[in-house]
Amino acid sequence: AVLRPLAPRLYSISSSPLAAPDRVEITVSAVRFGTGDRPRGGVASTYLADAADDADPRIYVQRNNNFGPPPDDSAPMIMIGPGTGVAPFRSFLQAREAAGASGRNWLFFGDRNFENDFLYQAEWLRYRKQGLLTKLDVAFSRDGPEKRYVQHVMAERASELYAWLEEGAVLYVCGDAERMAPDVDAELTRIVAAESGSDPEAAAERVMGLRKDGRYLRDVY
Repeated sequence: AVLRPLAPRLYSISSSPLAAPDRVEITVSAVRFGTGDRPRGGVASTYLADAADDADPRIYVQRNNNFGPPPDDSAPMIMIGPGTGVAPFRSFLQAREAAGASGRNWLFFGDRNFENDFLYQAEWLRYRKQGLLTKLDVAFSRDGPEKRYVQHVMAERASELYAWLEEGAVLYVCGDAERMAPDVDAELTRIVAAESGSDPEAAAERVMGLRKDGRYLRDVY
């Protein structure tokens, strides 16, 4: 009675109504930790993870009309979504599959461990085999002697990534706003500078131009 209501938690929808019109799916990572001997966890994520089948959570939809597959079905699409940030891109690919879109699709995914954290692995591999997913690049930060993140894979694929952008690709980033998104932005600017032969300032302006043109879209939190 004396406390403010808890803030709502916003999760990206990870399914497309074109593929599953009677179902809405989300991708949730349960946050669990301990304080001394007392187990603690994320309020919403553990509620959803541990909920009984007859649970009745209150939900609502917050629209984001500026973050969806390209209106042009033939436009290439580059998706960068580490961890649960991959959620909307699952829905994008479902939508493109259902619509029979001809545009090429490239997914960058990253997480901690290949064995435990490769979300939707079977689906990505199926899409890759079908040809819907043109390219799939992954980075697992704790599987090797050095930490490896999506921005490192971007650097390794710099020439091809830049070529896709030159061919009209729309680039999407979803996930962590504190570290991942700035690192990806910085790497994108370096790639544009190196591949176009421009200085950092001109490259930064070009990246900003992609944002203004709706070809560099971010949903970060």
